Amino acid sequence: MGDQVSVINPFYCSADSITLQVNTDKGVTYNEKGDRLFYTDDTFFTLHNCRVLYDDTQKPIVTLYNKAVTIHERCKVFKGESTDSSELLFSVEKTNKSIPPGIAKLNVFLANNEDKKESDFRVIIYGSKNSCTVYAGESPIIVAKVEKNGGFNVMVYPNVDYAFIVALLMIVKDMKFSNGSTDSTQNSIALSLSL
Repeated sequence: MGDQVSVINPFYCSADSITLQVNTDKGVTYNEKGDRLFYTDDTFFTLHNCRVLYDDTQKPIVTLYNKAVTIHERCKVFKGESTDSSELLFSVEKTNKSIPPGIAKLNVFLANNEDKKESDFRVIIYGSKNSCTVYAGESPIIVAKVEKNGGFNVMVYPNVDYAFIVALLMIVKDMKFSNGSTDSTQNSIALSLSL
């Protein structure tokens, strides 16, 4: 992909494609050499519905704030350890509109998309979370591929913010879908990016 797709930080956009191993159950991400890149701290998750994603130097990258509202689940993602609205990076909302049985859809809105008429990204979840494909908008251009193999093997294409992809996988893992499950062995995922 030619244009840089940076949501969290351009530092996490590589000129080359990269392969990551993401264990959403343990909240840990490794590069292909086995070096830890990210991890989550679930200390506040049960108390405040927050989870913080850190880099390996213990620097907080984003805070994931989950909020269940009636049948819709929502997650807001903030810069660092903040939950202040001025630090909002993006939000993820589950929708039930025009969704066939066995499929779930998450809409992703960047902070500057205030009217939310169209999502900036969308996540389509099918019967099992065993694979994902990330597309640029409605185009056939793939920006990342994900397959489950004792965790998620993630191929992030050049110039795509891999911290953003990891944050999305952590959110998907915690979302409840039509069968009411958050089990990471169920439901396949397709992620789409609208530029």
